[in-house]
Amino acid sequence: MRLRRRASLFGASLLLLIDFSAAQGGSAATTASGDAATTATLSKSIVETEKLRNSIGRVVKKSTEEVSTLKSLLTSNAKATKALNDLMLEMASVTSRMEKFSVAMEECRSELRQVEVREQGVLTPQEADDPLLGTTAFLQLQRHAHELHRQAAMLRRVNASALAAF
Repeated sequence: MRLRRRASLFGASLLLLIDFSAAQGGSAATTASGDAATTATLSKSIVETEKLRNSIGRVVKKSTEEVSTLKSLLTSNAKATKALNDLMLEMASVTSRMEKFSVAMEECRSELRQVEVREQGVLTPQEADDPLLGTTAFLQLQRHAHELHRQAAMLRRVNASALAAF
């Protein structure tokens, strides 16, 4: 930019020197017409220099605006990339919690199936009335109560972890 300005000023100065040297070598009439030509050339050079300066000013202003636009785009892009990265990390976390929840639910279902299988071996009311099997019924009820207590505790843990995940 400065180089162009200097080049245009150098060109204008060179034109002035050529016109001036031509004017120096001639007669008085040539000198008078040379002064007029020099003045015209100088005026033209000044006008062209101003046009060039204005043009360079517009180019610099436009370049500054484009750099500012690029900077804004890069900043927006960086923010969007960070948001996507955060979203991916959150997705990974949720996926991990969902896998843990699924495993815990499957364990719970398995235990329920086991309890249902064991309940099939529960005494009928006639067997419960039999005095010889009374202690067996009591032990069976105690074992069943213990199993239900353990399952209830597990369900509370699963529900607590599910609520914490969401």
